[in-house]
This record gives sequence, C-alpha cells and structure tokens, in this order.
Amino acid sequence: MATVVKRARSEPVKAPLWARNWAAFGTKAPKASLGDILVFERAGGGGHVGIYVGEDTSAYHVLGGNQGDAVSIVRVAKARCLAVRRCPWRLAQPSNVRPIKLAAGGALSVNEA
Repeated sequence: MATVVKRARSEPVKAPLWARNWAAFGTKAPKASLGDILVFERAGGGGHVGIYVGEDTSAYHVLGGNQGDAVSIVRVAKARCLAVRRCPWRLAQPSNVRPIKLAAGGALSVNEA
C-alpha cells in the first residue's frame, strides 16, 4: 500500500508496514467507495489493508497485496473493517468515487496472508 500511495505522490502513514496505522491515512470516508483504503482486523490483534473495489451485502471486495501470497481481489467480511479512509485528492475527486454494488461470490477471506 505504501508503494501505491508513494506513486500517487501522496504522503504515506508512519510505519506503513503495520496495517492498522493506515487508519490515520487521508480523511475518514462517510461510506466505502471506489478507491478508498480499508483497514481490517485480524485474529490475534494484527491487521490488513487494501483498496475498495466493491461490496456485496456482507463483504467488501478488496484489492490488496499479500493476499494468498499474491496481488488479488478477495472478499473480506464488513464486520472486520476498522476504518474507511479516503485519499487526499490533489485535484478534484474523480466522479466515479462511489459505492460499487457487486454480487456475492466465492468464500470469505479469514486470513489474507
């Protein structure tokens, strides 16, 4: 996530390898929308961070690295979401930043490692 943010010429969070630190990135979003940063809890106190690409009734569809040792899109239960953060846009926010409704499909991810 730090690489994506750096290439977008935005400031990453301090200690970006700790997923829960991303809860301080950008601004709090009123609801998850295309391109937002989502921060999730993991069992045992860890965390995971990824980019919102859509959602179904019970899960966010999240683009992230190190999800099954790959860059992929996985379904993560909404109940695990700790924070929804919006990028600090340098120009105008793109018009397609909105919630994206998708059909549920595939298993829920429980540990993105």
